[in-house]
Amino acid sequence: MANNLQLQGSRPAFATSRRRAVVVNARLATRRIAPPSPEKVKEAEQGVLTALGSVKGRGASGMDVSNQELLNVAVEVLERDGGVPGPTTLPQLDGRWKLLYTSRPGSASPIQRTFVGVEAFKVFQEVELTGELPRVNNVVDFGWWLGYLKVEAEASVETRPLPGFTPRRGAGLPLFGKSFAYPPARANSRIDFQFDKAAFHLKLLPFTIPYPVPFRILGDERKGWIDITYMNEDATLRIARGNKGTLFVLAKDLPVEDLKGQLMAAIEQQDETKILSMVALMEQSNPTPRPAKSRLVSGTWRLLWSQQAEDASPLQKWGSSQSRNYQVIDAKAGTLENVVDLGLTKVRAQATCKALSDVRTDVAISGAGLVTGPVRVPLGVQGTGYVDWLYLDEGLRITRGSKGSLFVHVKDDVKL
Repeated sequence: MANNLQLQGSRPAFATSRRRAVVVNARLATRRIAPPSPEKVKEAEQGVLTALGSVKGRGASGMDVSNQELLNVAVEVLERDGGVPGPTTLPQLDGRWKLLYTSRPGSASPIQRTFVGVEAFKVFQEVELTGELPRVNNVVDFGWWLGYLKVEAEASVETRPLPGFTPRRGAGLPLFGKSFAYPPARANSRIDFQFDKAAFHLKLLPFTIPYPVPFRILGDERKGWIDITYMNEDATLRIARGNKGTLFVLAKDLPVEDLKGQLMAAIEQQDETKILSMVALMEQSNPTPRPAKSRLVSGTWRLLWSQQAEDASPLQKWGSSQSRNYQVIDAKAGTLENVVDLGLTKVRAQATCKALSDVRTDVAISGAGLVTGPVRVPLGVQGTGYVDWLYLDEGLRITRGSKGSLFVHVKDDVKL
């Protein structure tokens, strides 16, 4: 996928400098580059989510070169497309969005620098443009046991301007981060806002603690804007750029059960593009923090869908194409067995397994054979590899093998 995107000869889509941000905005405004095909847009969406799959702290810890380049090129493809027109006029924009990534340039505000890069926290943006009073709020979730910080702002858009509001002008004070002043690239794509209140909501306290920033007396410094440079038709993925040069990648914070339902429907319809999108979104919503070391790993798993890498073994490719393909794991004993049930005959491959990290399990295949009743015919198969756990819950798992193959399994109580 990365190669497909890179063949377009695109340059990195975001930058941490004022000059690069202006160039990007001007390019979008003039539309001198033809929009990409729908197929390339879908590839780019998957590229963004794939690149961010292993990112820590929403980008604060940096990215390896290949993922950074994939993200850069994919973002540029999506911004050239623009997504749905007039996103600030659409009710689908409303809701809670989870921040997946921010470029966090040096001009980022103190709030961004303090909280956004902490991996243990979750960061959300609440958009409420169709309500009685349009608002856009930023929420830092410290965990269910501790509480959250909510920074609230009044919002103004072209179709619903805030009475008496004057958008921010000028670069502002360096202390709060330099601001850009260029106009929006597209109609109905910018949300102007002004912060008006903020507070810590802590579980152990019966009252809120005001955030120590006097918004009311800050004048223009409490104002800003967000340009929505891409939002897909499903309103599940959004790319935005802030007035201080920051790139944001956000995903709609949908209940995991909704995502699972969409994944199952896509598998039933054999819609591979949709499957890959749902897999990437579910990876960002994995409810099990250390899946490779979780008790949920053990059990009998039935293969529901797979995408095989080009260099996957012939046995794996053949087995994955069979309707009754299982994997039996006993994490405590350190054993794993792949079973392809052909009726009277079964193909069985035995292996040892061990968690190498919180998200990776080492697998060493010791042997395989065709088994019919008491008769076993050895196949002479051996090998080593690993499995990365992208998503795991009581009944569903999504994994990626060491050669890049992707698997979706469901728990099964079949006796093998």
